[in-house]
Amino acid sequence: MSITNHPLEWQSVLDAVLDSDIRAALPTLDQSGIVAYTDGACIKNPGGPAGWSALLWAAADFCDGAVREEATSLEYYGHIPKASTTTNNRAEIAAVLAVLSLAPPTLPLKIYSDSEYTIKVAEGTYRMKLNTDLWELYSKLLGYRKQPPLFEWVHGHAGQLHNERADELAGVGAWNGDVEAYRRWQASNSPEAHNTLSPAELTALRQKVQKLQTVFDSYVLDSTRVSTKEREFISDMAKRLQKNRFVPTEKQTNWVNGLVKKFSVQ
Repeated sequence: MSITNHPLEWQSVLDAVLDSDIRAALPTLDQSGIVAYTDGACIKNPGGPAGWSALLWAAADFCDGAVREEATSLEYYGHIPKASTTTNNRAEIAAVLAVLSLAPPTLPLKIYSDSEYTIKVAEGTYRMKLNTDLWELYSKLLGYRKQPPLFEWVHGHAGQLHNERADELAGVGAWNGDVEAYRRWQASNSPEAHNTLSPAELTALRQKVQKLQTVFDSYVLDSTRVSTKEREFISDMAKRLQKNRFVPTEKQTNWVNGLVKKFSVQ
């Protein structure tokens, strides 16, 4: 895909960063490079609208994960309109695309993200099955760099100062700059506003998946009762739910609940 093609997420990035001069804006920028925090938020996942954020510092201002108090930081965010393709994951990728667009390609770059999906695909651990248009843009931007960025996972919603700020700006971006609307959304009970499930909800989801696995195993000799796709989905969910970092999407949770109803799991 040509980089001149503009998915909504890429257009959002271009609108936010096109006229930026990061070398002029960061007075301490040197050969040690750039450190960035990114995040994405989706008001309704999938469907949107969504937002992304990118916070950047000169690496010279970082020491053991902390930023010098007087250090200059750059904050960017963008708005992604409602669309059938708009998702939280695509917003997370957009944030990384923004950083790659901003950071000088000859300098080292480290990106902190709370999206395990984004990091694993960017590093090549996960295969690029979905969002291929954005990952092709990522590959294109990567080709301009002297060296690929380093990624580090950070636990979301755990009080980490820069991650919390990135989360806030991504939410503001989702609301197209309306800070009060974002704050009302954040104070609501909407799962997307908090990008997590409660411990009780996660436990209940694990139990449902375990029961579905048991039911599916009982049909192992009858391939007409359970489709291959259903069996693979539940097997994958069982593995993912063992990881503390995994946050199920609304679509995944709905599919589990649909299978519970379909197979009358108690």
